[in-house]
Amino acid sequence: MRNQTKRISALWTALFLSVSLLSLAGCGNDKNTGGQAAAGSEADKTVAAASPPEAEPQATAAPEKKLAVLKVAASDWAYVADKKGWFKETFEALGTSVELVQGTLGNEAQLIARNDLHFANRMLYPLLQYKSQGADLTAVQVSVHPEPDIASIIVLADSPVKTFDDLKGKKIASWKAGCPYMVLYEKAETEGWTQGKDWTYVNIPSSENKTALLSKEVDAISTHLLGDVAALILNGSAREIANPDQESIYVQGGGATVTFTSTQFAKDYPNITKKYIELQDKTEAWMLANRDEAAEIVESVSRVPADISKFAWERMGSTWESAHDLTTIQAETAAMQNWLVEHGDIEADKKVDVTKLFDTQYFH
Repeated sequence: MRNQTKRISALWTALFLSVSLLSLAGCGNDKNTGGQAAAGSEADKTVAAASPPEAEPQATAAPEKKLAVLKVAASDWAYVADKKGWFKETFEALGTSVELVQGTLGNEAQLIARNDLHFANRMLYPLLQYKSQGADLTAVQVSVHPEPDIASIIVLADSPVKTFDDLKGKKIASWKAGCPYMVLYEKAETEGWTQGKDWTYVNIPSSENKTALLSKEVDAISTHLLGDVAALILNGSAREIANPDQESIYVQGGGATVTFTSTQFAKDYPNITKKYIELQDKTEAWMLANRDEAAEIVESVSRVPADISKFAWERMGSTWESAHDLTTIQAETAAMQNWLVEHGDIEADKKVDVTKLFDTQYFH
């Protein structure tokens, strides 16, 4: 009986403790929940204040349009890239093949306007002329400055002319649509000569320079030493007597080469354009490092003898590298254009806005 009484007493004690604990737990939970809720609210406010507002969803950039055929001006570097398989390697994954377009010199603006050409590479002077005439073109690459020997004034080997000074009173030819014309005028003006009084300028297409010189229709020509003109120097039929001055506008940016395309193409095909520029730079660098192999490739396509190509690359190769400082490029382009305006090659009211001549996304 006593044991039974103890068990009942223990049960009542346990029951009392259980109820007490449950009551305490219930109160504590209410307080804790209330406290946590309050603390949580303050914390949420702190995090919300410290965190930036959620950015609005950005529109996904539209994928680049597909281009079935990329039309590129035929040139030495393009022949090499084509034969080495680098065009295919670069563009095949994009679903694009490459076509080399012949006969583009002097016709680039018209061909690009008709979508018969996508990229052309000339010197800055022709691009400025095209733009001033209303062509819808934009530059996507500009080279570094040329060395003075990129252009030359040459005479026949048996000419009595020994220096540029000896050409006073003589006839000198170049093609006015090409930049050696500028080289010639800068040299003459440095001497203080006036065209028509102290010397005579003859405008002849570059393809006819050799004939004009050999026939002695003119006393000298201002030209790039390429093709059959380079052959005159190599075979001893002609000799150089002058190059542009180091501080001339021509050497200080005016003679830079430029890759250009239509404004719309540069906008629609940034990936293709960047790959093209990169491949051009890499191919030209490879050519300078592997001249014999590169010249053999060019000869197999164009029939230009390897020794002539290598000679030409010694002169032109100084521009086979891209410049990237757009501020400097624009300043040099403005100086070049001012010279052209002063000499009547671009009308003053048709000057190009040089800040809009270059597509900024391709310069860094």
